[in-house]
Amino acid sequence: MSNIAVRPVSFSRQDEGDEPTSIPRVEGRVLVVDDAEAKRYFIAKTLRRVGMEVVEAATGQEALAAMASRPDAVVLDVRLPDMSGFDVCHQLKQDPATAAIPVLYVSALLRDEELESRLFEDGADGYIPQPIEPKHLVAQTWALVRMRRAELARQREREQAQVEQQRLQHELAKSQARAKRLTESGVVGTLYWDLDGAILDANDTFLAMVGYTREELAQGRLDWRKMTPPEWEEPDRQSVEVVTRRGVSLLREKQYVRKDGSRVDVILGSALLEGESRRGVSLVVDITARREAERKLTQLMAELESKERLLQAVLQQMPTGVLIAEAPSGRMLLSNERLASILGACAKENVAEFRLRFSEHLDGTPYRMEELPLVRALRQGEEVREVVVARRDDGSSRLTRTCAAPVRDAEGHIVASVLTMEDITEQAVTQDSLRLSEERLRLALDSAALGVWRYDPVSQALEWDTRSRELFGLPSEAAVDRRLWLEAVHPEDRERVLARLEGVMAGESRGVLESEYRVVGFGEGGVLRWVSSRGQVHVDAGGRRWLMGTVRDITEQKLAEQHAVALQATTAAFAHALTPQQVADALVKHGLKSLDACAGSVCCVDGEQLLVLGAVGYAEEVVRANRGMPLTSHSPLSEAARTRRAVWIESREAFERGWPEYAHWTQVGQSRSWGAIPLVSGARVMGVLWLSFSTVRRFSEREKAHLESLCRLGAQALERARLYEETRRRAELEQQFLGMVSHDLRNPLQAISLGARTLQLMERPSPEALMRTTGRIANSADTMGRMISDLLDFTRGRLGGGIPLTRTENDLVRLCREVIDEFSVTHPSSDIRLEGDGSCEGWWDEARMRQVLSNLLSNALRHARAGTPVVVKASRKPGNGVELVVSNEGEPVPAELLPVLFEPFRRGMSKFRPSGSLGLGLYIVRQVVEGHGGKVVVETDAAGTSFIIQVPPGAEPAPAG
Repeated sequence: MSNIAVRPVSFSRQDEGDEPTSIPRVEGRVLVVDDAEAKRYFIAKTLRRVGMEVVEAATGQEALAAMASRPDAVVLDVRLPDMSGFDVCHQLKQDPATAAIPVLYVSALLRDEELESRLFEDGADGYIPQPIEPKHLVAQTWALVRMRRAELARQREREQAQVEQQRLQHELAKSQARAKRLTESGVVGTLYWDLDGAILDANDTFLAMVGYTREELAQGRLDWRKMTPPEWEEPDRQSVEVVTRRGVSLLREKQYVRKDGSRVDVILGSALLEGESRRGVSLVVDITARREAERKLTQLMAELESKERLLQAVLQQMPTGVLIAEAPSGRMLLSNERLASILGACAKENVAEFRLRFSEHLDGTPYRMEELPLVRALRQGEEVREVVVARRDDGSSRLTRTCAAPVRDAEGHIVASVLTMEDITEQAVTQDSLRLSEERLRLALDSAALGVWRYDPVSQALEWDTRSRELFGLPSEAAVDRRLWLEAVHPEDRERVLARLEGVMAGESRGVLESEYRVVGFGEGGVLRWVSSRGQVHVDAGGRRWLMGTVRDITEQKLAEQHAVALQATTAAFAHALTPQQVADALVKHGLKSLDACAGSVCCVDGEQLLVLGAVGYAEEVVRANRGMPLTSHSPLSEAARTRRAVWIESREAFERGWPEYAHWTQVGQSRSWGAIPLVSGARVMGVLWLSFSTVRRFSEREKAHLESLCRLGAQALERARLYEETRRRAELEQQFLGMVSHDLRNPLQAISLGARTLQLMERPSPEALMRTTGRIANSADTMGRMISDLLDFTRGRLGGGIPLTRTENDLVRLCREVIDEFSVTHPSSDIRLEGDGSCEGWWDEARMRQVLSNLLSNALRHARAGTPVVVKASRKPGNGVELVVSNEGEPVPAELLPVLFEPFRRGMSKFRPSGSLGLGLYIVRQVVEGHGGKVVVETDAAGTSFIIQVPPGAEPAPAG
């Protein structure tokens, strides 16, 4: 009832007639169901005025749907359009979710006694007679709402009480479960006792501890006083006093005598039961296993002390110094007297300090803490071996071989480190003497660059020293014999050298061997060397002959001789070569000869391709298949051209691994090694020299340097030949150009001459004839002027310094508009369109920029497709530059003309040259644009052609003086 708020509210007489003006104000949600809109409005308004929330429905189905809003009461008309109010009420009372909601019938057609009879049949809670009085409506509705609210409150209280009861039951069950788990855990024994000694009850864990059964417990045969050993009776008595006085005793240790007479060690805690003075409970934990572990630990400690004494005795007998340090602190655990002797310490305590001043590097610098072998072994977990100088207290020093190793436990953790120190001072002195003698002998041999060898012809055993092995490309520990030596000798020299050896062993040349030959080393990547071998046949007492001698590397001497001859011949050949083809032939020929290559070719750079210019030693079909190669391809030749560095490939495996796309080249001929050397002249790569070798070899630095020098000479010769060809072609073009200029100047000159004679012959020419003749003379003179102006600009550009420019402040859009206006007068039928950004200002030569635009417009109009416009675009670009684009629709510029479109002469020779033009227009355009610091490009396709000019805005020229 407390959930319903009641406060007075007044109705005006205008709304309710003569009804009382004071009606209680209530809160609640009421569903009003009536198909008469006026009556439903009256009921809803009356209930809302007293504070109720009203939900309205006009039909039975709407009323049933509105029950989702959970109203506190329903005011229901018994007659509805789709179903009767009695049916609605019946359905509500049948549904458990809405059965408790009170229903109030309203009807103007039924009598009161009829409504009252239906109340009991349908389970309704009341009715309102007609006519409806507001106070009766409010009173009955309020009563039903309060009844519904009270019922809901009681229901909530019952639900809360049930939840709380369930929670308490759950907590009780948890507590009981914990107590049961503790009792049945098998770890803690529980017993209930009285002070007379009887054990009233116990769990299975305690019974297992003392060895009794539950039957014996039930028979009363368990007495805790009798189960207590005599030495524990006094502590028991004191514990009983504490329990009777305080109700509880602290945990303590105790022993019980088991049924079999053995004892069990326990920890015991006791307390009196609630409301009892002589009965209590005890919790017991078996600690027998812990006691047994403690006894074993004591035994192990005794054994450890015995072994430590044995270890100390062994350490003192060792010939090396030993130190054992703890990890990670580094604290010393053990050391022996030998360590003290090495360090020169007077007492063991000095050894324990192990100060840093005891240790020095071989160069005399003292060890830092982190450098000590013992510290490094502890920190890095690895064995450390070093030779350490031990500085003694008396100032002397000893050379020691020191080893520090970590000691790990079963889990792999470092627990200690062992340091051993061996005095090698005398041994080092002896080794130094022996090493000094060996170094003197080696110095003598090295100064002469000699290797020593010995050969037994019977067993064919061959002995080489380290230097001899190095000359033949063998590691110092490799075994050698006659077969391996012959394998290293160059195939072309092998027969000659073998014949010379057999002749000397047969007695020729008084047993003296002198031979020079080439070796290529063992295995893959052998370096070609020249060696000089000298030996003497010796005979022992038994008549057994053997040969001993020396070998020396004479590669530098031989290569210097060969390279000098090769360079002299190559220089002479290059001097007589005038064309690139002749240079390529000479370069291939002398490149093959200088390094004993089996085949080679020269490729020249032509645009973005490498083209074969000359080849020797390759089949014609191979050369034809690889005639051209893109510079962007992943091949040795392209890489050498792009990087400007030589590419040396010393085996087929290296070729296939580095350039798999061209691995098929390794199958051409008998090639096994290759080299690609770029032909560089200044900043330009002219081409690549490609050499193939029939043997696997590693190229020496001297060979590489010689071939690179040869290629530099070849590049210079190619550059000279290219310049010669260019000069020759230019001379031919200039002769053609002079003839063309003479022809083109003769036409307007003849027109002027003819016009002048015509005027001379006219006695009284008419104005029309006079204007026509003078116009022809003026047009011809203008044509000659333009041609001469182009010639002057061309001459200025070719003589150096470029076309002179006079910069002033200009607007490119305005300039374009003026030039287009001029062309509109001379070309009235043409469609020229201007697209600009409004203002493109900068500092340019106005006259020259007009000339640029005029030349481009003339070309665009001349080659535009009939009826199509020419578009001029002027715009400013990021970076404060400007762009001028002249576009037309017409035939594209031929592809063969694009590379030379802006060159003089060549364009003049094309079919694009119009009558009266020297073909220098685009050349002058490029000169003017580049003079302004810009660039000009052309884009052409089937849709048309665009000339694009980009120039910077420039700057105001500095004042003169």
